[in-house]
Formats: sequence, structure tokens, C-alpha cells
Amino acid sequence: MTMNSVTLVSLFLAPAMAVMLLSACSEEHSEFDTKTVPQMEVKVEEVETYTPNLVAGEKLAQNLCSQCHGDKIIPFVQSYPNIKGQKASYILKQLRDFKSDERQDLYMQSVVKSLSDRDLQDAAAFYSTLKPLDLYNRSKEYYHQ
Repeated sequence: MTMNSVTLVSLFLAPAMAVMLLSACSEEHSEFDTKTVPQMEVKVEEVETYTPNLVAGEKLAQNLCSQCHGDKIIPFVQSYPNIKGQKASYILKQLRDFKSDERQDLYMQSVVKSLSDRDLQDAAAFYSTLKPLDLYNRSKEYYHQ
């Protein structure tokens, strides 16, 4: 067989095989009942869109968060995370987890209990706009004074 005859056979044989395969998938050969569609009830919640207020977030950060998460305390208390420059979605998830008691830390839980979800969004958005600390150089400065 030449290359042209192989190509011609392929052009006619491939569609014929496809038709045969598809006919095997007809409704009468199906093991599923496609005529009855199960009824499902889907609950859709309306989501309120909110643009975080960075000024309010900065005020919260200064009054509540900076006591532990401020850059001056990092060398002294390593267990407090540095959240400057962290993604807002990550910070917000952690704050919501503290508020719902999914994440345990008595101090953080007591702080966020009194805050609204908008407050949490404001603080998370504010911290996400900050430049992350250069911890490597900060530790060199701190330990080589």
C-alpha cells in the first residue's frame, strides 16, 4: 500500500468506526436510566460584596494587632507570626477560623470575637498592602548590635 492509499483508507475507516462506537452507546445499551433526572434542591446564598476600608483596617491594626504582630516584637516572641504583606485571603481565613473556634488560641479568639466580619476584612486588607519585613536582615541587625 502506498502512503496515499493508507491516508484514503484512514479517512473513510475512522469515521465508520466512530459511527459504530457511538451506536453502541445508544439509550437501549445504556446501563443508566437517562429518561428520569433526579430532582435536586440547591440552596444558593446571596453573597454581599464589600470593599475593605484600609483606613479602618489600619486603625484596627494600630489598636489591636500591632501589640503582638508589630515589627518591633518579632525578635522577642517568635511564635507570633509576621503578617505584613501576607495575602488578605489567608489572613481573613485565619481570623474567621479563630472567630468560629476552628483555630485555637485563647488570646486571638478573645480579640476577634468582638469584631465584625467587615472589621476582619479591613484588617486583613490593610496588612496585605504592607511590605513584608526582611526578617533575615532584621535578625542580623538585632543579634549584632
